[in-house]
Amino acid sequence: MLKKRSLASRLSALYATLLGVTVLVVIVASSIALVVELFSYTGDMMVAKHEEARVLAEQYASQGFPMRLAAPQIVRQLSGIGLRVTVFDRHGRYLAGDPTLRPKWLDRVVAANARNGPLTPRLLHRLPVIAHEAPFLTCVDGGFVAFAPSLPLLLVSLEPYWRVVLTIAVVAILLSWFAGQLFAGQALKPIAEVSGSLRAIAEGDYTQRRFVTAGGDEIADLTAAYNDAVSGVAAAMEERRRVEDRMRQFAADAGHELRTPLTVIGGYIDVLRRGAVEEPGIARQILSTMSLEKEHMRGLIDRLMRLARMDAEAPPAVEPIEVADLLRDQCDAARRFDDRRTIDYSVEAVDYVYGDRTELGEALWNIVENALKYAPDAPIHMRAERSNGRVAISVRDEGPGMSESERLHAFERFYRGDRRGEIGGTGLGLSIAKRAVERAGGSIEIDSAPGRGTAVTISI
Repeated sequence: MLKKRSLASRLSALYATLLGVTVLVVIVASSIALVVELFSYTGDMMVAKHEEARVLAEQYASQGFPMRLAAPQIVRQLSGIGLRVTVFDRHGRYLAGDPTLRPKWLDRVVAANARNGPLTPRLLHRLPVIAHEAPFLTCVDGGFVAFAPSLPLLLVSLEPYWRVVLTIAVVAILLSWFAGQLFAGQALKPIAEVSGSLRAIAEGDYTQRRFVTAGGDEIADLTAAYNDAVSGVAAAMEERRRVEDRMRQFAADAGHELRTPLTVIGGYIDVLRRGAVEEPGIARQILSTMSLEKEHMRGLIDRLMRLARMDAEAPPAVEPIEVADLLRDQCDAARRFDDRRTIDYSVEAVDYVYGDRTELGEALWNIVENALKYAPDAPIHMRAERSNGRVAISVRDEGPGMSESERLHAFERFYRGDRRGEIGGTGLGLSIAKRAVERAGGSIEIDSAPGRGTAVTISI
């Protein structure tokens, strides 16, 4: 199985390939430009070489060298970059230089020379037959010299340039590959970290890891999306853990609370079985106690079911609730429960509050019921007002108040304070109230101290 290359390696290879293609295009384009420029330079050079060829021929003739002996030296001195040179005698015979260079009109020049006598350069240029071709041929003392540009020679002359440029290109490509490896590795480092973190999450490690990258590129968008996703997963897992812990505690507390009335009822049943049923007075007392425990257990189960429904996260039925009607209903219910004490309510600058009427009504009644139980004969005042843009509903009693420990644990499930043996209850009233208020998007708090009464405030 082929080993999969890393993305950094593939990106580096891509960088190097792109650079190589770019360098190749530059070399080809520059070579073409150089060839064109050299061709132009060769044309200019041929014009200059014509006069130089005549001067050299005259020098060698004056020194007594026949054209046959002087031809190789003339070719050597006249040759240049991309230029072919050939020397012929006055009869058109090849003497030296490039043997493939023989102008097709050379024979006509030689024939004209035989008819008219030796041709001077001026007469050569005047011949109408070769006027447009004469720049490639010059008449010298003792013969002719032909010039022509050579593309192969031009290309050979570019070999040093190509060697240097290709060497630089190879070095640049290698450096780009190594630099690409380094930069791609740094750029892709956040992706590797995100991948590692995702693998950790897949293996069950939900510890939140956040990555910060500079800039606003796609990798920064990826890490930002990852951070958001991991934050959501971590929050969901933390909430799940809290729910599981709450459910475990709920089950343990419910089991403990239900065990007490069941134990009492089971004990009385055993007493009845042992003969107490034959004694009417004792039997009536036992049955009365069992009935109370039954009602206590029923109330406990009802409240447990309410908490379970609220914990199920089913959305509440939100509707506008007239605050005055809500407080009036609670006040009337409290007065029916205890008509001897002062129970009143007041509403200031508040018309409606939004939430589930059943849940908020039960929350408010649980708070009032606590005041009725734990502040006997003390006045109870309900008040609704607007505070900091929210509706604040408070229930305040003038009872004995709560200790700091009781105040801190008041909203815990099944917590009944220091007087739990004296006053009946399930310890779920304020827990239900807190959960109902939270589902309405509000908050609840207690202000109490020994001897100063208790005030419970709902803010929505």
